[in-house]
Amino acid sequence: MTEHSRAELFYLARATIVGVAVVAAAALLGRSLIDSFRIHHQEKRITVTGSATRRIRSDSIVWEASVRSKDAAMTAAYKKLAADMPVLMQFVKTHGVPDTEISTSASTVSEVHPRDQNGVYQEDVVASYVVEQHITVTSKDIPKVEKVSREITELLDKGIYVHSEAPLYIYTNLAALKLEMLAEASRDARLRAEKISQNTGASLGGLLSSRMGVLQINPAYSTDVSAEGNNDKTTLDKDVLGVVTASFAVK
Repeated sequence: MTEHSRAELFYLARATIVGVAVVAAAALLGRSLIDSFRIHHQEKRITVTGSATRRIRSDSIVWEASVRSKDAAMTAAYKKLAADMPVLMQFVKTHGVPDTEISTSASTVSEVHPRDQNGVYQEDVVASYVVEQHITVTSKDIPKVEKVSREITELLDKGIYVHSEAPLYIYTNLAALKLEMLAEASRDARLRAEKISQNTGASLGGLLSSRMGVLQINPAYSTDVSAEGNNDKTTLDKDVLGVVTASFAVK
């Protein structure tokens, strides 16, 4: 290799080293600027979720029962219903339920169509008519209504076709309860944020934003949650869960 060739290789190697160094320096500088930007412009906040739970007892009950009669003649079906409804009403009243807690629906009638030998409904043929009427009891006296809802089937022995629905248990003071649980969940969120900030050496500032989730009202000891919120009406005792998501400033 000639002296001239060795000189060219030397200059080429030096240029390559310098180029790599420049690229590396540029990369480090760029990363440094990005990190610096993140440090100086990051959101100074902490977001936590606070919760509150409460065991409540329903303060109202809603119960529905119905009387049904069936006959091949519509007039006969109505006559049977007209005779049975007063018996149902009297039975409920003798259990201590006043007129002011009882409401009745209008009677309804439906047709029963037979099937032919191939199992196809015969829409043009009416085999019988079913006439039905409902009563609804709404009361604060839960034990009294529970008792009559269980004993109403005694009317079956008198030839009255009566159907008793399962009672619905209602808590009527949900608006006030929601405010109380919002306050409790917010306090819990603040405590959680304080603990986290203390453990990380930060100082907790003021509240930046907060959002309350929907209430979850479940049967006692149940922890089910849904995006729309649960509202159990099947049990006397219920567990209520309220959640608040809050963001606080940190220093």
